[in-house]
Amino acid sequence: MEGMESNKLNLSQSITIGGAFMGFVIGSSFASGQECLQYFTGFGVWGSIGVGIIAATLYAWFNVVIIEDGRYLKLKQTNKIFQYYLGKYLGTFCEWFTPIMLFFVYALMISAAGSTFAEYYGLNGNIGRIIMIIASLATVLLGLKNLVNIIGKISPFILIGVMIISIIAIAKNPQGIAEADQMLQTVEVKSNFNNWILSGLMYGAYTVTGVVPYLAGIGGSTATNKKNALVGGLFGSIAFIVAVMILNFGLLANIGDVYNLEIPSLYVADQISPAFGMIFSVMLILAIYTTAVPMMFTACNRVSEDEKSNKYRIAAIVTAIVGFFGGQLSFSTMVSIIYPISGYVGIIIFIGIFYTKYIKKRSYDEFLKTIGEK
Repeated sequence: MEGMESNKLNLSQSITIGGAFMGFVIGSSFASGQECLQYFTGFGVWGSIGVGIIAATLYAWFNVVIIEDGRYLKLKQTNKIFQYYLGKYLGTFCEWFTPIMLFFVYALMISAAGSTFAEYYGLNGNIGRIIMIIASLATVLLGLKNLVNIIGKISPFILIGVMIISIIAIAKNPQGIAEADQMLQTVEVKSNFNNWILSGLMYGAYTVTGVVPYLAGIGGSTATNKKNALVGGLFGSIAFIVAVMILNFGLLANIGDVYNLEIPSLYVADQISPAFGMIFSVMLILAIYTTAVPMMFTACNRVSEDEKSNKYRIAAIVTAIVGFFGGQLSFSTMVSIIYPISGYVGIIIFIGIFYTKYIKKRSYDEFLKTIGEK
């Protein structure tokens, strides 16, 4: 049983836990604005606020639950957490689905690079795709994980950059927000969902699919008590959704100009200042790179854990080639295809978590014995 001392809130640890979650979810899809446009902005002012409330509630719930479960279970293989929530067969399916989905996210990043080069620089999109494929493939084959870790520290700057851009956009055209709902009657924003309730649910669901093992790992390695897990999970969830909502209102203020763009946030940045747009475009490309490489690493590790083996190298090359052809679809189209698929699996995970925690009330010790870790 935890002592009184260990139950004290460690604010620094809670911020680290929340920051780790935000570092995982703040990538190029967030920075591009396309994800926000489809899941939030297209539903207007009040609809997008509704999406934000639902998403924040789901984020807070699954963050706190999974981090706390990870803290107690301390799994050697964090992807086994799927079996805790879903049982042996569905859990094993999710263990395999996640790296497969991450492969498709790799193709999505290749598409994002192409869209950035085409929409902002006015170049052939394939130039951006090829540059990103060469950069990610070279990193994976040469084992340059440290380079990714170094550049990955750009996440807080992306968050700050997006928020500054959005706040300036709102300040420059507050009337745009007041007129956004009327404007949305005359333009069509790409979205797979016909109401804001479903969009909020699916936004939370698509995120949980990829983040479950990561959160379990954070809980096992970082959280030292339930209070830190609770505060850290709440902080990361709410802070991220607040950032998304600020971006959402920045897009609403310019909805007539950005509704059909692939990288709407880049347009907003460029409207503030060409220099601002140029800096943000470089940050976005680096964000795409730091998202693409871990996706390729994960997909290849499922084929072979030996990074020097021929199987691993062949898997990397095949991933790059398929990623190039898959990345020919537009970024907005791929977001509207890949994220909903992930979301449907996320709904199953939500049901599994709810059943395991509140109906079955599955014992930690029983599960650990089942997988041979106790």
